[in-house]
Amino acid sequence: MQPHPAHTRAIANWLLVVLILVGSMVALGGYTRLTESGLSIVEWKLFTGTVPPMSDAAWQAEFDEYKQSPQFVIVNSNFTLSDFKGIFWLEYLHRLLGRVIGLSVLLPLLYFGARRMLPMPLFRRCFGIGLLVAAQGTVGWIMVASGLNDQPRVAPIKLASHLSLAFIVFCVILWTRWQVLGTSRTTYSPRLARGARFVFVILLVQIALGALVAGLRAGLSYNTYPLMDGQFIPDGLHLMSPWWLNHLESVLTVQFQHRMGALVIVASMLWLVIAGWRHAALRKALCAIMVIVFLQFLLGVATVLTVVNMHLAVLHQITALLLLAHVLWLIFLTPLDTNQYHVKISD
Repeated sequence: MQPHPAHTRAIANWLLVVLILVGSMVALGGYTRLTESGLSIVEWKLFTGTVPPMSDAAWQAEFDEYKQSPQFVIVNSNFTLSDFKGIFWLEYLHRLLGRVIGLSVLLPLLYFGARRMLPMPLFRRCFGIGLLVAAQGTVGWIMVASGLNDQPRVAPIKLASHLSLAFIVFCVILWTRWQVLGTSRTTYSPRLARGARFVFVILLVQIALGALVAGLRAGLSYNTYPLMDGQFIPDGLHLMSPWWLNHLESVLTVQFQHRMGALVIVASMLWLVIAGWRHAALRKALCAIMVIVFLQFLLGVATVLTVVNMHLAVLHQITALLLLAHVLWLIFLTPLDTNQYHVKISD
C-alpha cells in the first residue's frame, strides 16, 4: 500500500487536500440544508451547470424553472428574483464544490498513475475513492429530485444516505492517508479493538439518525431537554403502522431515538476511555475523543433548546465528523491482526 518514499509526501498532501474539501462540503451542505437552498436548482447539469447565470435573461430563465417546483408553489410563492438569488448561490456553491472534489480526486489520480507513483493496491484504493465520490454526487441528485415532485422537502432516508456516504468517504480517505504515511499501529488489545469498531458502527447509525431528524425537521419540535412534552419517554412513540415507519417518519420517535442514541454514544465513549486508559500510547486519542463527545452532546442539546440555531446545528454536524475521525484513529491504532502492530501491549 505504501508508495516509494520519494512520492509519499506528495500523495499524502493530495489526500489531505481532498480531506479538507470533503470536510468543507459537509459544513456547506449543512448550511444549504438549513437555509432550504437545496431545492433552488431544479435540474442536474453536470457540465453546463458549472457556469452560473451571467445575464438578466439567464437569471429569469432559472427563476422561471424554480417557479414550477413544489418549494416555490407551496412555500416561497412570494419570492422575488432577488430572494431566489439568495438561495440559489448556496446550492450552486454546494454543487460546484462537489465538482471540485471530483476533479481533485480524478486529475491527481491520473497524474500519479501515469507516472507510476502509486503501487497497484493504492491505485485501486484511490480509484475506489473516486467511485465513492461519484456515487455521493449521484445520491445527492437523487435526494434533491425527491423534493421536486409533490412535497417541498427531500426524502429523509435519502438525506441520511447522502450524509452517511459523505462521512464514509471522509473516513476512507483518512485511513488511506495514514497507510500512505506508514503510521505506526501501536497497541494490541483485542477487547478494545472490537469495542472501538462497535462504537464506530453505532456512531454511524447515530449520524444517520441525526440526518433523519434534519430531514423531518424534527428539531423544530419538542425543544426542551431532557424531557419531551414533559416526559423522559413520551407517549405516542409507536402510533404509525406498520411499526417500522415510526423509526423513519415519526417526528416524535425519530427525535427520541436520536436523543437516546446520544446517551448510548456518551456511555460507549466512557467505556472506551476506561478500557483503554492503561495503554499509554492511546491516551492522547482517548482524551480527544472525550472532549469531542461532550462538546458534541452539548451542541446537540443547545441545537434543540434554540429551535435549531443554524450555526449551532452546523457545528453539531462538523463535530460529529471529528468524533467519527477520532474513533477511526483509535481503530487504526488497535488492529485486530497481530501482524499489523509494532508494539505489543498485553490485553
